[in-house]
Amino acid sequence: MGFITAFEIAIFASAIISTVLSILVYRKRASSQPLRFLSGMFFANAVYATSYLFEIISPGLKGAIFFLYLEYLGLSFIPVFWILIAWSYKPQDLKGEQAIVKQLRSLFLIPVLICLFVWTNGWHRLVYHSLTLQENLPITAIRFDRAVGFWIINATIVILYLSGSIRMVYNLVKAKGSFRTQYLLLMLATVLPIITHLLLLKQVVPYNLDIVPISFTLSGLLLYWGMAKMQLFDLVPIARTMVLNAMHEAVFVLDNKQRLIDSNHRAKELFLQNDAGVYGKTLAESHPHLWDSFTNTSQSGEVVLPVDGIQRTFTISESPIVDKRQEAMGTLYLLHDITELRSYVKELERLAASDGLTGLLNHRQFMKLATEEAERLVQVRDGRFSLIIFDLDYFKEINDTYGHSTGDLALQTVGHLVTEHARPSDLCARYGGEEFILLCRGTSLYDAFQFAEELRLAIAETGITQGGQPVHITASFGVSIYSPHMGISWETALNQADTAMYAAKANGRNCTVPGTVLPICIQN
Repeated sequence: MGFITAFEIAIFASAIISTVLSILVYRKRASSQPLRFLSGMFFANAVYATSYLFEIISPGLKGAIFFLYLEYLGLSFIPVFWILIAWSYKPQDLKGEQAIVKQLRSLFLIPVLICLFVWTNGWHRLVYHSLTLQENLPITAIRFDRAVGFWIINATIVILYLSGSIRMVYNLVKAKGSFRTQYLLLMLATVLPIITHLLLLKQVVPYNLDIVPISFTLSGLLLYWGMAKMQLFDLVPIARTMVLNAMHEAVFVLDNKQRLIDSNHRAKELFLQNDAGVYGKTLAESHPHLWDSFTNTSQSGEVVLPVDGIQRTFTISESPIVDKRQEAMGTLYLLHDITELRSYVKELERLAASDGLTGLLNHRQFMKLATEEAERLVQVRDGRFSLIIFDLDYFKEINDTYGHSTGDLALQTVGHLVTEHARPSDLCARYGGEEFILLCRGTSLYDAFQFAEELRLAIAETGITQGGQPVHITASFGVSIYSPHMGISWETALNQADTAMYAAKANGRNCTVPGTVLPICIQN
């Protein structure tokens, strides 16, 4: 009775410990893919141990058989998880065998089929010919009359488990340094479950007790000890490499002779075309344009490089690599792609400098650029520019009669006309409300007057429609000129153009008035 009680306690403890290990490992799953599979293996053993515990304490044959079948839900999944651990755990090679691991997940179909085959045994009797209770035992023990399916299932389980172990042996042989110790620990953890499973199949354990769940639990404790003490499944030793490969920036590592000795995935994709032959060569030999960008970066730290035939902008930062004695070993270059950022900044600058309705410059940006142009002319003591200010006539009536949407359409239409008629060198802005202003570089007062007249006529001839009805638009123009030798500030010239515009308003609207000569009004 003492032995049986101790065994039941051991099975119960195995179920609890495996569940706890599964939870603890699952909480660490984000740091390593194999931990997800290890958590699954622990949970499968928890199912196995729990089902077996209920089997041996069941009061009757029917309940014992139910939990016997349920044991396969844990037992058959364990070797598949073990295979996935063996193929995914390659700390010395971060690339691992990811493609193969994805394919190996299809092996989960095997335990599913095993469970279905076992759970339907009552129909086909291919796993167990018969199942009866052994009498005069202190626990519920089933007498098995094994069929061919039983041996096929267990052979499959053993083969799967051994295949994972063989892969682990291969990893052990290929491993170097501290990784060999980690693989050796994994191998030791596999030995006891294999031995106990073979003993179970040979029925050499007293009362035919299943000690496999206990062996898996002991192996699980060994693995968890390895995680805590030996950094098993711990990615700290290779975290830097993982971070580099996950970075969006391109990273190059050069030795003291400017030879490329390492790079991350991003650098390989963008610049090296995954060509392993470039390592050990200087970038000056293999990628001279790239090396030039490293050595001749502009003061802004930015460089334009071709990527897949497209010019992209990068910032380059340089960091020395030193050993423990602070002696230089090489240099790390980091390239950060700021093409989209530059595009966003330009768009923000455009939005900040432009009027959202017409697309012309806004008042603030116009004044800034106009002031700079005036100061430039003062410095060179030569040159001139003309100012044209115009205001839409009776704009308030348009808004009041047809609504603000029609007023906005009128402003947009005028903005388009200004853009069409202006030269690339002209500064064109919505000055405020329904008022517009243009700065025409190198233009005489006469030429500015003629240009204003062309624009005035274009506005008057274009118009807009509202509800099928034409809406007539006209504008009143004022023109002035600024030149350094005139002895007046450009703000004075601005006031002259503004005064001339109001004079055009007073003269009946829809006309152009120069600010330094007698009014010239042209009526339609």
